[in-house]
Amino acid sequence: MKNGCICTFADVAFLNGSVVTINEKDDIAQGLAVVGNKIACVGSDEEVQAWIGPDTRVIDLAGRSLIPGFIDTHYHPILKGFFGDDEDAAIINTNLANCPSIEDILELIRKAAVKRGPGAWISMMGYDQNTIKEKRHITLEELDAAAPDNPVQCMRTCGHICIYNSKALETIGVTKAEDAAKHPHDEIVVENGKLTGMVKDHTHFLVWSHVVYTEEQQIAAAMKSNDLLLQNGITSVHDCGEFMTLSYRVMQKLCRERSFKPREYMLIHNVYGKPFAIEENEHLFALGILTGLGDEYYRLGSSKFMIDGGTSGPSCATREPYSHDPDMPGILGWEREEVRDYIKKINDAGCQATAHAVGDLAVEFMVEGYEYAFQTNPRPEARHRIEHCTLVDQDLIDRMAKLNICPTCNPGFIAWNGSNYTKYYGERMKYFSALRSMIDAGVRVSIASDSPSGPVEPISVIDAAVNRIDRVTGMQTDPTQAISVGEMLRLYTLNGAYSSYEDHIKGSLEPGKLADMVVLSENILETPTEELLRVKIQMTMVDGIIEFQKN
Repeated sequence: MKNGCICTFADVAFLNGSVVTINEKDDIAQGLAVVGNKIACVGSDEEVQAWIGPDTRVIDLAGRSLIPGFIDTHYHPILKGFFGDDEDAAIINTNLANCPSIEDILELIRKAAVKRGPGAWISMMGYDQNTIKEKRHITLEELDAAAPDNPVQCMRTCGHICIYNSKALETIGVTKAEDAAKHPHDEIVVENGKLTGMVKDHTHFLVWSHVVYTEEQQIAAAMKSNDLLLQNGITSVHDCGEFMTLSYRVMQKLCRERSFKPREYMLIHNVYGKPFAIEENEHLFALGILTGLGDEYYRLGSSKFMIDGGTSGPSCATREPYSHDPDMPGILGWEREEVRDYIKKINDAGCQATAHAVGDLAVEFMVEGYEYAFQTNPRPEARHRIEHCTLVDQDLIDRMAKLNICPTCNPGFIAWNGSNYTKYYGERMKYFSALRSMIDAGVRVSIASDSPSGPVEPISVIDAAVNRIDRVTGMQTDPTQAISVGEMLRLYTLNGAYSSYEDHIKGSLEPGKLADMVVLSENILETPTEELLRVKIQMTMVDGIIEFQKN
């Protein structure tokens, strides 16, 4: 502005809306102007009108919400994109909608075996023994009969429990029940002296490492996720683990070319588990590379490792036994001292640390590890993280706040599995995905889908955090940790940017910040909470460009 005159007109202007700024005061404005890839003005319609020139595209919001783009702080673009409903997919989707029964899974395996030929891997994921028709896991014998000449991988929806056939188990030298002892206790399940095919967590990831995914498959998968993310108003993702070094190259290349539109914060982690993740992270430590290297389109993220299993198996590491089966073991891939020492190594390397820690025992390991590291090298500015951080208590939350730990939580899981969680964890549901308590304690918690393990749709995730209802069964889970829509929007945007050191450039609608934003179908702050699921994504803008528009 010179002498009271605006010399540069807006490329795009939004008027007559409810602009949810997520600024320090939570101001609601009427309009917003975009110049290039930055926000130029946020204010009243009159203030924005001054930015409108002959070539400005003017969008009448008609009372609808304009919000910052969603930031999904735990997502797997390539893994999610591998999924497909037929036998040609890199990972065949076996969720309830696609495979209501075990016979449906077996039929897809038979088709894939014919198409791919002997020796080719058949990879699948998505079934849940609690909801599939037979109410049980598929068996090794069924997999062998369907594809005797192919290694077959049939992962549960959580990704931490898998049934393999004999050909697949041979890749790690397991041919008989006695071979299970070569691997960590309880990770290869033996019953009545026989292999069941069930393999858990780190040993499962080891078998998975023998599956080969090509560069072409990974590029296609990432671009499939690109479309899905834009359709759901997600303008930034924190990529929490993919497939060997090829994935880093693929994602960096696609982001640099601007083919993959959402901004990528790529954590240093390999889905194949502990030894692979350690190797990749320590290579970076040796080179002296710090978290955050890159630009606003692609940055290297946290150094990540994985401590326990998942919530829905269940297989996470809890302090007390599961409520439904006190004898069921959880998975614990790292010991307390290992976690402590590795966090110190990451902290001393000047990097941001994080780990997959679901159960309260695993979260306790993480908090103790940060406390130990800070004794000699306090770095609250590091904004260290905890992925999932699902089961906690008030003491753990207060300690996280003191250390400025930034957990990322997955309330969307409640929409899919809330009833089962209530069965598994009982009274501990009062601190399951504890958003209310974390906000009240000053913890900068952010929101993630963990897709493909959880729902990617932000409106579904918001509904789960606000209403805490299992949308499969209709059951109301413990509402202690319910929060408001406005609070949820802040966690899903600005807090996500904070956890990747980018809150100064994105996460709120303020002049000078990147023009990443979403138009909703109505004013979400005035939508009755019981009707949140009717809200739709109508437009997604990334970097000042409208990348998705409905109708």
